[in-house]
Amino acid sequence: MKRKTFYHISLSLPYIALIISGALTYFANGFDPFASSDPPGMLMGSLFFFSIAAVIWGPLYTWMVVVLLLWGRGKSAVAVRRMYMLSPLLLACSMGLPALLVGIPDSGMFLLWGILQMNNLDYVMPAVFRDYYHYPEQSFSIGMAWAFMAALCVVIGYAFVGMAVLIERAIQRRNLFKPEDGVKSLESRSRLT
Repeated sequence: MKRKTFYHISLSLPYIALIISGALTYFANGFDPFASSDPPGMLMGSLFFFSIAAVIWGPLYTWMVVVLLLWGRGKSAVAVRRMYMLSPLLLACSMGLPALLVGIPDSGMFLLWGILQMNNLDYVMPAVFRDYYHYPEQSFSIGMAWAFMAALCVVIGYAFVGMAVLIERAIQRRNLFKPEDGVKSLESRSRLT
């Protein structure tokens, strides 16, 4: 297998983990962890959280995978690997969309406040909006939700990237990667000269 193909296939690791965690959650409690009198353990609680949180991260991750696959066409394996290593940060940034959709009025205030703050125009806010002094506290909750979801994406995403790197190193030690097309043509040119 080519190295670039491996990176594309490794993008399916979160989907495989979702299928496994969903199956284990279903067989353990049938997606109702509060049905039994005992609270779920750390492992089952984490699996349940991962399965339910897929409602939020699943569509965004799928969008990111599609963009990475389209972007990776014609790129070198090094460029694809670099983008794969940065993908948890990309997903963490996109987690702001669900956070902003939770409370649209507060989100608008949060964005407007941020834009005015960056442009040193925050003195305009009390003149334009009544009860301005209540908005930063309400808007702060949107920012904290975004930061929480982004932190989870970074931690969990780099766990998956770490697994892919470990698999890549095991494949590389066994020399199972085929040379890329550009590398093959360079080798053939060096033999001719």
